[in-house]
Amino acid sequence: MCGISPCPLLAEVRSQLPMTQTSTFNEMVGPSPPSLFVGRYGYPDVRAGPSAAWHADDSDTQSISSGDPADLFGAPLEEVAVRHANIITGGQRMKVQSAVAPEKILEVTQEIALSSKSVDIELDFARPIRVGSTPTFDSMSTPLGPTGEILRAEVIGNTSIPRKVDSISGETDLLAIDAIDELQRSSIGESHISRLLSTGILGKMENRRLVPTRWSITATDDSMGKHLWNKVRDYRSIDKIFVYEATYLDNKFHIILSPGLWAFQMLEAWMRGSLWSEGGKVLGDWEEFKPRSQYASRVTGAYYAARLGVLEHLESIQRSAACLIWRDIGAGYWAPVGVWLIRETVREAMKQTPKQFDSLSEAINYVGLRISVKEDLQNSWFVKREAQTRLDSF
Repeated sequence: MCGISPCPLLAEVRSQLPMTQTSTFNEMVGPSPPSLFVGRYGYPDVRAGPSAAWHADDSDTQSISSGDPADLFGAPLEEVAVRHANIITGGQRMKVQSAVAPEKILEVTQEIALSSKSVDIELDFARPIRVGSTPTFDSMSTPLGPTGEILRAEVIGNTSIPRKVDSISGETDLLAIDAIDELQRSSIGESHISRLLSTGILGKMENRRLVPTRWSITATDDSMGKHLWNKVRDYRSIDKIFVYEATYLDNKFHIILSPGLWAFQMLEAWMRGSLWSEGGKVLGDWEEFKPRSQYASRVTGAYYAARLGVLEHLESIQRSAACLIWRDIGAGYWAPVGVWLIRETVREAMKQTPKQFDSLSEAINYVGLRISVKEDLQNSWFVKREAQTRLDSF
């Protein structure tokens, strides 16, 4: 983005990653977590293909039985980054409409997307792939290891496809949003649903399209959140102010639940001295009464991931509430690893025993002493909204 070469941000990232042995090859056999990637550049002509784990020897095969990055929750940042540095992604450029009648490589990619467990695949590349370099980091998806043009892809192991996934993928007259709802009701996780959506397996047959990975992650979180909101809005409201807290990879979350109709605001503070912000910056998005229809362009995908975690909690206790989330991002978060971090840390926070307050002002004072910019919290849309007299107050 800055045009400086070598990139100072990537240089800082490399300095904190452990050294790994480099190697090159033209073909490989390895387990796909299951994992795949669909790019967004050049849309509607995109690069898409499967991913597989490369190992220098067969003894290092841990943590690839699931394609859900949430399985890494609790691991240090170095481990999360390096784990993905040796995930090799092959791809070919194809039209998004090719999901309707996939050729061999997309067919293999879709088969991997259907699986709930790792599956062995074989990849042949047009040019040598070099492993052991710094992965590519993205704020939305997991770090991306080496990539290359593939000539051939083949599944050589057995795929484990849940019965519900197999059934829904064959429903060619079912809208994608309804397919997501049914999968969610059957306890299929957001990571698996996102893979299905990304590879064009969901929706009416004539409308099926490849969806870039970044977009599919947010679309899945948004759709799942809206389905939960349709239930939560009819529940009885909580009658106390609750504050939940959790920290992971120097991301500190404070979550305030207050009585009343649904409202949601998320504020992110990139703290002074953090890798991605020298001067500090606070960004926020919000919604009132119902889920927003316009994209949360300031907080982006983190907004929908965090909202999903809150709505899951409210649905589990069968209560409604309004919610404010404050996220402090510190210098220890020196490389982004994807919005799964936000989703899982919010889920972890909601498992904890909350602190209770009789008024929102008491909760704001409590949280304000523990965050980076108290004034932004006190002047937030959520706090000003609560200060206004509403019809349901009479």
